[in-house]
Amino acid sequence: MARVLVIEDDVNNLDVAQRIIRAAGHEPLSATDGASGLEKARSARPDAILVDLLLPRMDGWTVTKMLREEEWAREIPIIAVSALAMQQDRARAIEAGCDDFVSKPYAPAELRAVLARYLEDGRATTAQGVRARAPKQPMERLGRVLVVDDEPANVEILVRRLESLGAETLRATNGETALRMAEGEMPDLVLLDIMMPGLDGYDVCRRLKMNDRTAPIPVIFVTARAEAEDLSKGFEVGGVDYIRKPVDSIELTARVRSALYTKHLQDELRSRNEALHKLENSRQELIGMLGHDIRNLANSLVAFLQLVRLGQLDASRPEFSELLGLSESNVTELLRMVNALLDVYKMEEGKLQADRRVIPVGDLGRKSMAQLAAEARARGVTMTCEVKDIDLYVDETLLVRVLTNLLANAVKHTPSGGAARIDASPAVDGWVTVRVSDTGPGITTADAPNVFDRFYQTAGGRSRGGTGLGLAFCKLAVELHGGSIRVANPGEPGAVIEMRLPGADRAFHGADA
Repeated sequence: MARVLVIEDDVNNLDVAQRIIRAAGHEPLSATDGASGLEKARSARPDAILVDLLLPRMDGWTVTKMLREEEWAREIPIIAVSALAMQQDRARAIEAGCDDFVSKPYAPAELRAVLARYLEDGRATTAQGVRARAPKQPMERLGRVLVVDDEPANVEILVRRLESLGAETLRATNGETALRMAEGEMPDLVLLDIMMPGLDGYDVCRRLKMNDRTAPIPVIFVTARAEAEDLSKGFEVGGVDYIRKPVDSIELTARVRSALYTKHLQDELRSRNEALHKLENSRQELIGMLGHDIRNLANSLVAFLQLVRLGQLDASRPEFSELLGLSESNVTELLRMVNALLDVYKMEEGKLQADRRVIPVGDLGRKSMAQLAAEARARGVTMTCEVKDIDLYVDETLLVRVLTNLLANAVKHTPSGGAARIDASPAVDGWVTVRVSDTGPGITTADAPNVFDRFYQTAGGRSRGGTGLGLAFCKLAVELHGGSIRVANPGEPGAVIEMRLPGADRAFHGADA
């Protein structure tokens, strides 16, 4: 519960304010003139102050200025209250040090909303008995708002209110500056005055919408002009909404939140649309690559079988064994491509489940190396797995295929005479780190964040053949176990792929513990 001091000379208004404060769960304090209000504030040190501007003995502007000169009161929320609706009165209140402004007669929803912005739960009492304000909790970031008005006082009022809502603000006092800031800073919203010297608000909005870079930024006009033709013109040039001056806090909050939320949804939709276009382009490229690779692999196998059928190649020929091994390797690569494609789609649709059991890393490594032994010998690459006494809690079939894919990449990208290696570190907090490394050129810093994306092709990867699906399968399979996979040394020679996988302990404590 916070204590709120109301400095108000009208008995009826004072009673209404106190009732609203109590309904909001706070304790009201009161004073009926400026001088006594100042003394009450000094003695009670409240958590917030509502001060009427037109008070006997000392007006609200003076009370605020005097309080702001005292160290203890510099951070206390002071909210100006008045039946005055003139912009200059509100500006004077802000300049005197008020944080916000509410109009009389009090509207319960408005006053409660203003109090909620400045008051937090959990106030404590210090050892000296003085009530200390709890530190403000981080507010949800609404977005970045550019405020444009040729009157600095108007800008200040809007900025204070927007920042109290959790918005980041930018300021401009003329149209040209606003256009430069919009293009350079790319705000999420523009609050734009209409009547400005030079470029008026209509011209600024029109030019924002003509620029492809700034066109998506929503514009809300803030104006004292409320004629239908003025509002209609604002919508015609690209505005999405308008707020009448003098600005009402509740209206400002509602319209700004709505515009920013809509902008967020549009940005998300635009981003997803771009991602879908990129994915579709990649899919079309993949179809072309698959067709090309499958044709080459199949042609090689057909050529070998035709030579055998025509009697031009038999087991007595010295090249028979080499061509037979090449045909076997091509068929294996063809099956690997098809299986990776099918498994990626199964996993993304949630149709592939992990059948886990405890199994040594060394067993997984040896089974993977056995599948690649012929290819590694043909390329002159040595494979090793030096892991002892480290167990995983995984699906054996899936993890063998993960290691096989990673080793196949390592063998493919490692020059003759090089090496590919599987190793692992003991479990920490139930998780084992398994690495597959090679002595090839490595993975560039630019490629490292993307190599596990479906269809992604590095320049080197495509030159050596491949569809970009093998590593995507690895990522999905590892994540199916609750683990993670990454390039551990981007930009360095000799690629190191590191996986975090559940250790044997998780078989007894729960896989997701």
